[in-house]
Formats: sequence, structure tokens, C-alpha cells
Amino acid sequence: MKEIILIRHGKPQSAHNNKLSAGEFTNWVRQYNQSPLDSAHYPNEKRRFATHHIIASPLKRAQLSASYYMGEPAVEVIPELKEMDIPYYRLPLRLKAWHWVLLNRLMWICGKTGRFESFIEAKNRVGKAAHALEKKAEQHTQIVVFGHGMSNRYIRVFLAKRGWEITEKNNGYWGVTRLIKN
Repeated sequence: MKEIILIRHGKPQSAHNNKLSAGEFTNWVRQYNQSPLDSAHYPNEKRRFATHHIIASPLKRAQLSASYYMGEPAVEVIPELKEMDIPYYRLPLRLKAWHWVLLNRLMWICGKTGRFESFIEAKNRVGKAAHALEKKAEQHTQIVVFGHGMSNRYIRVFLAKRGWEITEKNNGYWGVTRLIKN
């Protein structure tokens, strides 16, 4: 049996939810992408994946999460695992940061473009990541992947369509999603 464990990164220090203008939100996204992890929100318990091949996204929060959770850095980094972009559009509003994320991602999913990868490009990239993970699972029957919320959701969908069974699902910070296939 093959097993893929997807773990969402830990909470970044900069993940506050203050009210922001569009320009301030752009800076919030940059800070979120470069932020260290918030040690006040480390997981209460760590599950044992000592025999698993460790893979991570190239983004800092996923790399730090792999090192913290596993006690060692990822053995392999797959560039296609990076988070689906958090788009940002110039709108004359002041919203809480996570409301900006929801509004901008909704517009992005509906086809609005900007200076970042389109939703279709992001889905295609994440599909390639899912395919790469499936190939890795042929070499290493147990893998643990440190990635991101939205990317993990789409990886899960792609793998389920290819016959992987979802036996556990959690998209929160440090959330574990488990997929198996015979």
C-alpha cells in the first residue's frame, strides 16, 4: 500500500487579521510569504512519520514546518508544490486581511487576472505536483509532504480522481491529510 501524507505548514508570525487597504494587503501578502513560524501556534502533538520520505514546497513556511515537525529538513523540494498565489487587486476598500484573501481568491477563481499566475495556470501546476507525488510514491511507498492550504486541497482532488482514497482530512495549520492507494 502507498501512502501520501499532506501537512499544511504552521501558522506564520505575520498571519494577523487587521483591517487593511489594498496597498497594505499587498504588503501583508509579501510578509506572509517571508514570515517565520509563530512558535505560540506549534502543534500540541506531532505524529510519527519517521519512515516517510520528506518532501516540501520551496516556500519558507513549508521548509520551516518540515524541519520543526520532522526534526530534520526535507530530503526533497518540489517547486510545483508552492502555494497557489494569493492574488491582490487594487480596490477602494478597507477589509480584514483574511477577507481580502477570500475576496481576491474568489475574483481570481472567476478569471480575473493580474501580475501573478492565473487560476488555470495554478491548477495546472498543482496537477503536475500531484503527478510528481504519485511517481515519488512508487519509489518511496510512504511520503510526507509539507505544503500549503489551497495547493493541498487541489492535490487531494487530483489524487482522489486517480484512485487515491482520502482517509483523513484537515486543512488547518499543521493539518494532516492522509491518502492511500493499493
